[in-house]
Amino acid sequence: MMKRTKMIGLSLLLFAGMLPAQEHANVKKWSLQECIDYAKEHNLEVRMQQMNVQQQEVTLSTVRSKRLPDLSASASQGWNFGRSPSGYDNTYKDQNSRSTNWSLSTSVPVFTGFRITNEEAVARLNLQAIAAELEKVKENMEITVTSAYLQVLYQKELLGVSNEQLALSREQLERIRSMHAAGRASEAQIYEVEAQVANDELSVVQAESDLQIALLGLTQLLELPGPEGFAVEEPAGEVEFLLARKPEDIYHTALTTRASVRAEELRLKSSEKNIGMARSAYYPTLSFRAGYSNNYYFADGMDNLSFSEQLKKNRNQYLGFNLSVPIFNRWATRNGVRSAKLDKRRQELQLENTKKALYKDIQQAYYNAVAAGEKYKASEAAYVSARKSFGYMNEKFANGRATVYEYNQSRTGMTKAMSNRTQAKYEYLLRKKIMEYYESVN
Repeated sequence: MMKRTKMIGLSLLLFAGMLPAQEHANVKKWSLQECIDYAKEHNLEVRMQQMNVQQQEVTLSTVRSKRLPDLSASASQGWNFGRSPSGYDNTYKDQNSRSTNWSLSTSVPVFTGFRITNEEAVARLNLQAIAAELEKVKENMEITVTSAYLQVLYQKELLGVSNEQLALSREQLERIRSMHAAGRASEAQIYEVEAQVANDELSVVQAESDLQIALLGLTQLLELPGPEGFAVEEPAGEVEFLLARKPEDIYHTALTTRASVRAEELRLKSSEKNIGMARSAYYPTLSFRAGYSNNYYFADGMDNLSFSEQLKKNRNQYLGFNLSVPIFNRWATRNGVRSAKLDKRRQELQLENTKKALYKDIQQAYYNAVAAGEKYKASEAAYVSARKSFGYMNEKFANGRATVYEYNQSRTGMTKAMSNRTQAKYEYLLRKKIMEYYESVN
């Protein structure tokens, strides 16, 4: 028992000595939720989708402004040489003249066949749909970051396994050398164990490299400069195997919470408004117009009125309504309505397809989680058995009642069981997180 305690203590000491530098530095360790929140705020894919939301907000503002009156002003200055119309009696004369004109006009849509109303509704629904797509991107980012985070923990635990195996090999080498000095082991056995130590050192180097690559992948998702100075928290508590709700129950909840479904529902409502917007071309349109204009005219060799007098005499104001009644436009309106109805039907099918895909994903996620949980339980039992078997073999080898080959076989079996358990553990944690994602209420 003292030998086993010494062996485990040596393993932990070596493991602590071979961890990456950032584990020893006084750096902040990121929790999974912190990584998710940071990625939702800084990831470029999320930020690009936020730009789409802002662009649609501008579009909605533009549509709403169509109800407002417009206002325009113009001014012109002209010079005439030779025969040109007179600014006083509209007769043509040979004279040089110049004129200044300016005007101010406005128009207001009174009735547009409900086009602006439907266009505003379409823009508003599209904004809500794009906002839902932004939430969808964030939801997908949550799963992606979780997967990368668990990959870091997985590689970190595999590094611990590799360090533990290296510690055992080094302890075995010291033991073989002592046995050789006492005449109980051959020199060939020493060479065999030295080769095993070299292989285990190579495994540690590879595990450290894999851990750095996993850290790099996570920091890239977070849009951080690099993995230097970055560390993650290990989850606390035991792994729970509770999956109480069935796929059907989760699906009914997901229909009201998943952004992908909400986005397609909003686009369906938008397609209904598009039909109304197409039908607006059947209706007449009415607009109100008003304006003011004035001019100043000067001709050489004539008795020209003063500037102020001309402003009084030449001013012009107008008010008016403009009514436009559609009669026949080569079936353009009819075909526009038909096209809008087809778009609505296509969107209905898209919504149905999205719901079916969601149900399929939930079913697969549920059964994958169940299978991963059973796999983890089995691998945990296999690891416990392999650990006990190796403990007995280690005592037999220390007492000279087992060969180096038998010892290595037992240790290899324990290592494999440990790796299988680690892989099954993080696979289950990922599957369980995906199920929690579908069950969550935003």
